[in-house]
Amino acid sequence: MTTKKYANYIEKQTRAIYNVMLEPIFDEFIIHLNGKKIGVLYQNQCYLLLTNKAKELLPDAPICRPYKNLPGEKDFILVENTDDEGLLSKLFKETYNELHSWQDLMCDFSYIFTVNRLYMEHIERLYDEFVVLLSSCWDNGFLKNRPIDTKGRIIKLEFRRNDLTPDGEKFFMPFVTKFFSYTDRTAKTPSEKLITKWLNEVKNK
Repeated sequence: MTTKKYANYIEKQTRAIYNVMLEPIFDEFIIHLNGKKIGVLYQNQCYLLLTNKAKELLPDAPICRPYKNLPGEKDFILVENTDDEGLLSKLFKETYNELHSWQDLMCDFSYIFTVNRLYMEHIERLYDEFVVLLSSCWDNGFLKNRPIDTKGRIIKLEFRRNDLTPDGEKFFMPFVTKFFSYTDRTAKTPSEKLITKWLNEVKNK
């Protein structure tokens, strides 16, 4: 059994992280971050799902199964030093990142077409803008797979973290933000010179 006092203590130790939730179940607690399971509190001890980063941060920590695991569930690593707020928070975030962040939705451009569905002239302009935007992202190595086919047709409008290259994780959203800030303000497709300027800005920031 895990006491409410211990659960409150873990919540306090990780208060620097947004969206941590402890779900009570059978006198124990499941640890959720952003709605995803990252570990458990079991018999007043903190266990996180095993990740490479956790093994790196806790090289001597026991790897175990504190209870009879569900089919297909990973092993856990025991976090013995929960007094170190910085380390515990880092472990929570790194566990989430390694197990779940690839699923994070980065951008879904399809909603823009939905919003403008009654304005065909807007749809046509937006489509042309998206072709330019997505082609630039592909040409600059931000995306793992080509979003435009060989005939210039868009084949992908929803992008999750696992669609991005390492450069894409750093530069995709800042570049998209600059692109839309300009097109929303001017209703014009940016020139190649302007796109190059934005790319240099986001890469050198």
